[in-house]
Amino acid sequence: MRFTSILKNRLRVLLSDKLFILTMLIVPVILSLITGYAQRKEKLGFIPVILADEDKTEYSALLCKGLDKKEGLKIITGDRKIALEQLEKSSVEAAIIIEEGFQEGLQKGELDGLITLIKSPSTYSAELLKEIVCSQILRIYGGDFTYSWVNESFEVNGVIAAELSREETAALVEEYWNPEPLMTISYEEIRVIAANEGPVSIPPYAAASLGFLVLFIIMSLLFGSGWLCEEKINGTMIRAMSVRGSILPLFLGNTAALCLMGALLTLIFTGVQWLFFGTVLISGTLSLMVILIYILCAASISMFFSIIFKTPHQLQASAPVIALVTGIMGGCLWNFAGVPESLMSLALFTPQGWALRALTNLYAAPDKWGAAISAMIILFCASVLLQAFSYFCLKRALKCTH
Repeated sequence: MRFTSILKNRLRVLLSDKLFILTMLIVPVILSLITGYAQRKEKLGFIPVILADEDKTEYSALLCKGLDKKEGLKIITGDRKIALEQLEKSSVEAAIIIEEGFQEGLQKGELDGLITLIKSPSTYSAELLKEIVCSQILRIYGGDFTYSWVNESFEVNGVIAAELSREETAALVEEYWNPEPLMTISYEEIRVIAANEGPVSIPPYAAASLGFLVLFIIMSLLFGSGWLCEEKINGTMIRAMSVRGSILPLFLGNTAALCLMGALLTLIFTGVQWLFFGTVLISGTLSLMVILIYILCAASISMFFSIIFKTPHQLQASAPVIALVTGIMGGCLWNFAGVPESLMSLALFTPQGWALRALTNLYAAPDKWGAAISAMIILFCASVLLQAFSYFCLKRALKCTH
């Protein structure tokens, strides 16, 4: 009962601070939007392409229509100038320009220089786009080639050419592509089972967002534990000593308040990522358990440092340094993929490193216990030890003062 009252009181105090609430609501939203927007093109279900038709003929219109129907492409139309501008702004991954003389060149069998493909330096889709464009051109060219071949065959055999127009020949050839085309390019994203050994690679957008989330949780909770320093200074903790058995509920109640604050920050951060960018950072029961135990560990670290530092100013001045240094060591600002083993070992000296390794592995294999159990055990044991040590130090300090 006393624990519940202390928890409610602490939450009431935190919620009464409008500046604190504003900060706790706005900062995770802004941070989540920044990471999500910066990585928004890392995982798209389509390739954005701008198409400029400078030939303006029947064949160029057929090519534009065929590319527009291609699954996996998002076609924007415009002239050459607009195409180059969109490419410079990185709004598209490539510009496809149908040069003047496209139809005439196809009919003559002169295929060089009919299409110009200008790609963005950051794209990985250029070769795929080449294959798609070539397949569509081959489809159009097939009609002309067939018409010429039929006429030449008749002439070689001394037979009068059949009364079949170029358009009719093209229509007959086109029928062979329906209902299924003769040639297709299949692109599929697959998920593999994580290996038992070795680092697991996840998409950069997920690695960046998870790193920022883990870093932001511990930094926020370090800032939020200044209450203990203040209550040691103003004598609240000394007065609590006069009530038998009040220190432990007070200590645990404030720890629980920090945990709830961390859970709220996580909910806001992951919610914004999912709502605006469709990125699911925490999926599955195991991932949720890892992040909750990490929040408990971060709250325990926060309580520990609030015992070590004498004033709130010392704690708040040191919090960013502690969070950033351990965050960099733990891998919050770099992806685990391709990292030397020595650096990976260094990351495991921090709670961020354990949490990120587990979340990274679970991203690849959400139901694999082995990817999370070691991290959960280490983080939980660290939380218990830090809580016990902090409580012991607090009681000792209060007894000496009293």
